[in-house]
Amino acid sequence: MPKFHCSFFKVSILTISILLIIGILFVVDINNYDQQSYHSLASIAPKYTLEEMEKFAFKNRISIEYKPQLYTRWNLSFNKLIDEPNTKFDIARDDVIVFLHIQKTAGTSFERFLVKNMDIDQKCDCNIGKKRCNCLKNRESKQTWLFSRYSTGWMCGLHADYTELFVSDCVENVLDRKEGGPRKRRYFYTTFLREPISRFISEFRHVERGATWLSAKHMCNGRPPTPEELPLCFDPDLGWQGIDIDEFLDCPYNLAFNRQTRMLADLTLVNCYDIKNQSAEIRDKIMLESAKTNLKNFAFFGIKEVMDLSQQIFQQSFNLNFIKSLSEWDKSKSNDTVITKHQLEKIKNRNKLDIELYDYAIKLFHKRLKKLNIKSYQLPESPYNLTYHEFLKPDE
Repeated sequence: MPKFHCSFFKVSILTISILLIIGILFVVDINNYDQQSYHSLASIAPKYTLEEMEKFAFKNRISIEYKPQLYTRWNLSFNKLIDEPNTKFDIARDDVIVFLHIQKTAGTSFERFLVKNMDIDQKCDCNIGKKRCNCLKNRESKQTWLFSRYSTGWMCGLHADYTELFVSDCVENVLDRKEGGPRKRRYFYTTFLREPISRFISEFRHVERGATWLSAKHMCNGRPPTPEELPLCFDPDLGWQGIDIDEFLDCPYNLAFNRQTRMLADLTLVNCYDIKNQSAEIRDKIMLESAKTNLKNFAFFGIKEVMDLSQQIFQQSFNLNFIKSLSEWDKSKSNDTVITKHQLEKIKNRNKLDIELYDYAIKLFHKRLKKLNIKSYQLPESPYNLTYHEFLKPDE
């Protein structure tokens, strides 16, 4: 072999060997870097799991105090009503009581008291044979001080909920049209709650007698739910005809389930009635916490089981008095409804959110009683651990 070719061959072999060594070292270095990077990332792993952090974010989102002026112009909470003298309710000013009527919670009794039994100078004008009364601030004014079933009527829909009344700004829009133009108002939101098991049974008894609430709109984000989002549990031509308690419990779309929670929550937070893109667990948590937050911000809420105390809180909070006692109207057909132990457990399971909301409401109610220096009272117990024997025991 010529000397030139031999030298070239040796140089080529040497060059290839060097390149191979460099390549091996590079690959080893890259692998080491990847491993070091992986171990470095592993060493700074978050303290909490992703699930825990999602719960934290949820808790923070709910705990942030929302600003009512983003929804309506004014909304007065109980604490402001009591602590700040300039926020006291005044019929002569631009103040409006709004009543959110949840079915079978003594709302009808309370609304009738508002229009017929208030000890005020300018009483509501109620004509025989008509359900609605004119509750005007004075004789010359078109301005009302009460937005409710027996004053303005169901202007935002039959049994309109918090989402329809407040979030959609329906109350403001309706009053602007009714009174001939916009003006600045202060809103005092009110409602009544009831022990969830008794309320559910009372609703069952009510639909047995023919109630359907078919004309309720359930407006949310500017539209009603589609049939796919909210199927109907019964033929609208027949209603709940011939229904028994087991059938009433078996329809998964029965709006009687957790009705109080749903009607007090801001449903836009859970994409209204669309349940496809969110787990039931997360949806329930958001609705429950939203309902609690909104209830806390209501100027007043009563509890059916303690009508006399509810009346005291209302009268002291608003500096308005009734001429009769609300406790005289504390009667219900649910008290004589016989159910089995199994049915009781199903009712409790179907209304878990309402039971938790009611438990929270009792504690909040207790705080309001203390703040108003109302003493010598007994509050109802939570239905959390209600046994069948206790449920059957008649009231003493």
